[in-house]
Amino acid sequence: MRQIMVSGLGADGNRVGNFQLQIDKDPNECPICRTKVVPENVAPGFFKGEWAEMYYRCVNTGCMRSFIARYQLDQGLTPQGMRIYRLQSLFPVEPLEKAVSADILTLSPSFARIAAQARTAEEHGLDDVAGPGYRKAFEFLIKDYAISLQADDKAKEEIKKLQLGAVIEKYLTGDKLPIVSKRAAWLGNDETHYERRWIGKDLEDLKKLIEAVEYFIAMELLVKELPTEMPDPTTPAKS
Repeated sequence: MRQIMVSGLGADGNRVGNFQLQIDKDPNECPICRTKVVPENVAPGFFKGEWAEMYYRCVNTGCMRSFIARYQLDQGLTPQGMRIYRLQSLFPVEPLEKAVSADILTLSPSFARIAAQARTAEEHGLDDVAGPGYRKAFEFLIKDYAISLQADDKAKEEIKKLQLGAVIEKYLTGDKLPIVSKRAAWLGNDETHYERRWIGKDLEDLKKLIEAVEYFIAMELLVKELPTEMPDPTTPAKS
């Protein structure tokens, strides 16, 4: 813990001059470049009742951006009787870009776009928005993959209209992809329904299953391309 210098608004709404507050800690990571740093405290903070804000600059020479740390009043007191403000959030937050394989990006650009938006919501603490976003991205991935397997236009149109679970049940094959996809759909539905069915599972579990589905689909696409890209030299060429 350390004491900081702040100004702020008093109970009457008037500006209060500089005085000291107790914070539990300084940030140890830049929310913009995500480097572990001891940031520079560039200016006195500001407080208003139950919250306080401090102003920092990242010392990573590849970044050097300024950011704000928001603190919330804790119910506890220091041994000296000072009120404690605990670090709650940092902003602005710039989401980390998640690498998407070229095959997945080609197969389902909508999946990559929607998943990126869901990650942005998650990075800003909007978990109730991020969950349905990941669920929507997952549906696009599954349907785009199922459609890519079809030569028949009628089947493709059916996939577009079917519920996600029905697409998984009818159009996904193999011994791993359907199993993982079905469970990802269950957790995705929990993010959009009033009551959760899978107690003990959360957004992190959904993200892990979606990543597994990405992996299995990427492997299927790779295997599908191998006979063309690397034909078996022992197989006689067709005349």
